[in-house]
Amino acid sequence: MVIRKGNLAETLSEYLIQRIANIKNIFVMYHSQVTELAGDDYLQQIKITNSEEGTDKWYDTSKLFICIGGKPNTEWAAETAICRDKNGYLYTGSDLAGLSQYQQCWELDRPPYHLETSVPGSFAAGDVRFSSVKRVASAVGEGAMAVTQVHQYLSQL
Repeated sequence: MVIRKGNLAETLSEYLIQRIANIKNIFVMYHSQVTELAGDDYLQQIKITNSEEGTDKWYDTSKLFICIGGKPNTEWAAETAICRDKNGYLYTGSDLAGLSQYQQCWELDRPPYHLETSVPGSFAAGDVRFSSVKRVASAVGEGAMAVTQVHQYLSQL
């Protein structure tokens, strides 16, 4: 496992950390990241850079799974009327009900669509949403739903 930070505790539960530690064929590389991929018709090697040691090393592999973490990148929304929870996840649809910030900025007669944020016409899909399923297939499906809801919103203008 290639980890950019110096530990797993910031992003994983303790039971998962223990499971990883107890599996003999998992080696965790801290302060590291994949910086290059190599191969002809398929992946053959990855280059891993360790920022703490200042080293680069190539590893033979034909597979790469990427997990970019569970923290939403929503700092941009802090300067808007889009409602977020304490972890930065965006509230959408019925999850907005009862939030005072939502009630102050929502000006339409209808409730927000399922993927619509507290700003009419602004939609969110996938892991960035509060109470999302956190699976790729769900995020893809929500993305398709969001397109439909955008068309629905635009047809009412």
